[in-house]
Amino acid sequence: MDKNEIVLLVVIFAALGFRLYKKYFKKNQDNKSDKETKSSSSFSSSSKDDDYEPYRK
Repeated sequence: MDKNEIVLLVVIFAALGFRLYKKYFKKNQDNKSDKETKSSSSFSSSSKDDDYEPYRK
């Protein structure tokens, strides 16, 4: 293999790795934002009882 072919392969693998990383990061970021909006909406609603005592026997 020539030096040019090796450099070209490294560039291609780096570009593919970067695309996969961006895709995973964007997917992970979307999941976090969905969870944050769901959790923030659950805090606004009063679905829990006010007299909740977790250590009560």
